[in-house]
Amino acid sequence: MSAIKRGGNQQLVSFDLHLPETEAAMQATAHLDQVSCYDLTWASTIVKRSWQQLHQTLVAEGKAQWLDELKPFVAGVVAVPPNQEEVAARLGVPVATLRTWLSRLRQRYRELLRAEVATTVSDPADVNEELRYLHRVLMV
Repeated sequence: MSAIKRGGNQQLVSFDLHLPETEAAMQATAHLDQVSCYDLTWASTIVKRSWQQLHQTLVAEGKAQWLDELKPFVAGVVAVPPNQEEVAARLGVPVATLRTWLSRLRQRYRELLRAEVATTVSDPADVNEELRYLHRVLMV
């Protein structure tokens, strides 16, 4: 009975079996000496909240499909964004319309990022500097 209280009912896991994954994860985060984990978490949270707000807004407007197609152009989530002509064809709009949508979407996203960063500073005059810092943290 006392062995169960100390975890006797649990399966043992060998650290040796997971050592390669652990070492790989440590090497992947080695650059964090320049940027603290706190700052990286802060920046990621700001971006995630802004993107969620944008998504919620477009869903409410009935434009969720736009965001799914346009996200790679705005968020930079892929190394090579899809071809604008192909995306325009999938959405059934001219390329010029797609480019207008992209411009507006980027502007909305910038505004949401700015508003989200503004909630983290006590002086509104600091927002621009915080936005620059956000960019630096995410580009490391």
